[in-house]
Amino acid sequence: MVKDIPVACCHTAFTKDERETYASIWERLSSRRFAITELENGYRFQYPGDAETLRLVYEWVSMERRCCPFLTFGVTARHEEEPITLSLTGDEEAQAFLRTEMQARIDAITGLS
Repeated sequence: MVKDIPVACCHTAFTKDERETYASIWERLSSRRFAITELENGYRFQYPGDAETLRLVYEWVSMERRCCPFLTFGVTARHEEEPITLSLTGDEEAQAFLRTEMQARIDAITGLS
């Protein structure tokens, strides 16, 4: 297990084309996301349970872990009638990072912005 990974995004992990793909995937996921819940150590996102959304979640996680290796990712999926959950968690520094990065997105979904 890798320890002491700095809490900093490494956007140079992507080529220009990969950055565009990453942004497109996140945009598509954002439009499908129907809930965000703050956890003790991060955030949980909920999405519809369809196969295309599940593919997008896994593709996003595959890319995100390259630029933010300090996060822990968890995906839970059951049958298509149940929501897909994506958890982003980490240590105290990672939690502070997530809180800062996600607050605008949370406000937009909850109508607080």
